[in-house]
Amino acid sequence: MASPKKNLYEILGVARDANALDVGLAFQKRTAELQRAVPQDPSGQSLLHQAHEILANPQRRAAYDASLVTAAEKAAAAEQSEPDLVLEDGGEEADPRKKYMKPAIGVVVVLVIAIFFAMRSGHAPEAPKPEPVAEAPKPPPPPPPKPLGPEQILPAALQSVGRVMSYEMSGRSTPVGLAIALEPGVMVTTCHGISGGAQLVVKVGAESNSGSLTVTDEVLDLCRVSVPGLNARAITLAADDARAGDKIYVLGANAKGDLALTMGSVNRVQSAGEAKVLEISVPIAPAGSGGAVFDEFGRLVGIATTPHSYGANLNIAIPAAAIAQMRSRERPAAK
Repeated sequence: MASPKKNLYEILGVARDANALDVGLAFQKRTAELQRAVPQDPSGQSLLHQAHEILANPQRRAAYDASLVTAAEKAAAAEQSEPDLVLEDGGEEADPRKKYMKPAIGVVVVLVIAIFFAMRSGHAPEAPKPEPVAEAPKPPPPPPPKPLGPEQILPAALQSVGRVMSYEMSGRSTPVGLAIALEPGVMVTTCHGISGGAQLVVKVGAESNSGSLTVTDEVLDLCRVSVPGLNARAITLAADDARAGDKIYVLGANAKGDLALTMGSVNRVQSAGEAKVLEISVPIAPAGSGGAVFDEFGRLVGIATTPHSYGANLNIAIPAAAIAQMRSRERPAAK
């Protein structure tokens, strides 16, 4: 036997006299239940939305209530409208007026029901209370980065750092130092080892490409090198400046000539004219000038430089923030 068809109040799970707030809350509750149901019931969700749209609108709800006559009420009216002849002795009708009495009662019942709902809908509807607005849940904040070890930082660094060679007109080559990829085809290195008119070659892994200077900032001792065709991985810059006491990893060449990381720390941050420099605890070989200085999360915080004029026996790195300040300019003449 098929289950009886539910009306809109039953679909929402509220009483016939439920106010607007009750309707809104019931809609939210039923929506959450259907969303959690397995398997999903698209037709149930569609009926739920239809019920809410009608019952949440005072005019549409009034019209729906006026037309809402249950099957039992219709059956009762139909039963009362059937002829009810009572024959007495002789087979004659006892009272002809009874033929029309029950149908008239059924009509009256239907009219009373219709008048009741019409009068109910005729009253000024109660001002609907504002439905609670469910705020979208805020996404959780990203988890803090986890410190990395040298075995995790080095593989990524080798894809972003290359060796720079300078070739003179005679064909003589001189190692300049290291360069760091800012984006594919663009690298940055220290300027002091590059002589004017030299041809640069940058090697990342097994790939070698010719490069040319596009920005020479002698004040910051940083040069931007264009290396067309070089598909190096862009380095990740740290969002915050390094501070004294921070743990760092400095990329340079080991005794075998391979690129390797050396762990150290930032001793202090000192002012140097227009810029600042990092005094670090890790010694820097001449071939390591331009090498990357990483924080413990594998982000670039500095560029190693040597030789320099910031003091004898000091290991210096240029802060990564200086990359954004680069522009072609010569070092001021000494007074």
